[in-house]
Amino acid sequence: MLFNLAYLRQAISVWIIKRIQRHGPKRVEVLGRIYEVSEEVFNPRFYFTSAFMARHIEAGPDDEVLDMGTGSGIQAIVAGMMAKRVVAIDINPEAVRYARRNVRLNGLEDRVTVLEGDLFEPLPHGERFDIIIFTPPYMEGSPSTDFEFALYDPGKRLIKRFFSRAGDYLKEGGYVQMLYSSIAEPSRVMEMVDSLGWECHTIARERTFTETFMIYRLRPRGKTGDRRLGYEDRHSV
Repeated sequence: MLFNLAYLRQAISVWIIKRIQRHGPKRVEVLGRIYEVSEEVFNPRFYFTSAFMARHIEAGPDDEVLDMGTGSGIQAIVAGMMAKRVVAIDINPEAVRYARRNVRLNGLEDRVTVLEGDLFEPLPHGERFDIIIFTPPYMEGSPSTDFEFALYDPGKRLIKRFFSRAGDYLKEGGYVQMLYSSIAEPSRVMEMVDSLGWECHTIARERTFTETFMIYRLRPRGKTGDRRLGYEDRHSV
């Protein structure tokens, strides 16, 4: 019954998302910044996750940040207002075009670079970051359009691939900051990342009508800690 309820909630969320994408405005303001989107790019104005994650980004003036799965570019742009340098990546060519446009709209061309590709593939060998921002897709299903790569992660294969490699792209003391949903078996994800050698802490939690969202910070186990990591609890979902 719980299993079926979770998938029903996912189906409702997908239905809502697709209608917002089709009928929502294509130029919006979020946290005082302007973003342009198309039907094939997540609209940051109408999804709780965009502003929720953006409000919890903490980057210093010497930090180098990677925004994985950038979409409209909102997290990269927020980080770019604080950090020394940001690299943003998306597999969706339309998202890459709009993220670059939004970077220009917000005057951050000198700090934010947007690349197209699958996870870490576009990065030069040896590239490392202080912070990696990651809002993975979490619905069960198979993507059939570029936009649906932002929705579906069948069998959690993408999130496993990410955490199998992310440690190689972090500086000493660096961390991954990830947002995830209560309707997508977060306990299963935490077990997976634990088995891959990561320690995880919850730094924020917010409930909406359909689900509860958590923001986690994760570091490779045994690495030197970072002075900014003051967490509310450990290994929680």
